[in-house]
Amino acid sequence: MTVPTVGIQAPNLPPKPRPSLFAIGGTLAAIAMTIVTARSVGFSFGGIVTNLGRKNSVIEGLLSPDWGQIWSRRSRAPFIETFQLAVLGTATGSLLSLPLALWSTRFGNPNPFTRGILRGFNNVIRSIPDLLWALLFVSAVGIGALPGLLALFFFSLAVTTKLTSDTLDGIDMGPIEAANATGANLSQMLRTAVVPQILPAYSSFVLYNFEINLRASAVLGLVGAGGIGNRIEFFRGRGEWEELWGLVFMFFLVVFVVERISVTLRRRLI
Repeated sequence: MTVPTVGIQAPNLPPKPRPSLFAIGGTLAAIAMTIVTARSVGFSFGGIVTNLGRKNSVIEGLLSPDWGQIWSRRSRAPFIETFQLAVLGTATGSLLSLPLALWSTRFGNPNPFTRGILRGFNNVIRSIPDLLWALLFVSAVGIGALPGLLALFFFSLAVTTKLTSDTLDGIDMGPIEAANATGANLSQMLRTAVVPQILPAYSSFVLYNFEINLRASAVLGLVGAGGIGNRIEFFRGRGEWEELWGLVFMFFLVVFVVERISVTLRRRLI
């Protein structure tokens, strides 16, 4: 006995809309701008292939790095200093960024004048990159770890304040209204109704900022701001590319491990 089968007709899907003239024009404009920019700077794939085909000591060093730099005693101390700069810069900047972000909101700071000053201050320090901060502090206090620490402090302060402020704009206002209805003062309202809502996101921002600072601390050393960057610049100046690439690979492995740990912690927090 055969069971009759009932054919299932596929639903009529609406036709896929055509791309708008604005999207087509924007795409063509982006392509044209890319081509014009590449021609103005003299970019060509043939030149890249030609340069790579020549004898290049940098590439030769990349192909045969000095793996002894991984456990070298001379490289260990600058790397520890780099890690310390990232930790201290992140900790100090992030601690100050939380109250700064709270005071930059309307419910955390009812005074529009001081609120505008705080927002303007954060915009100013965020507009200056960490490398420029390092150059300024090297000129001000001299070569060493202190200018690197100050640069990472201001960079952490700007980034964490910005991200936390964006989170504060989307929090639930119900707990704030309830705290105000019970007669809580400003500090009590922020502590009980606002901080618990943003604490997981804020902790994630701090960990993310630590990853950025760990990478940035190596670059800051190139301008004399301490850390492993000083050692990298030393090898680069002497043309010792095997030692330089060995140091870079060591730093890459450590950053990779720290990033994996940080990603795992951020997922648990969020």
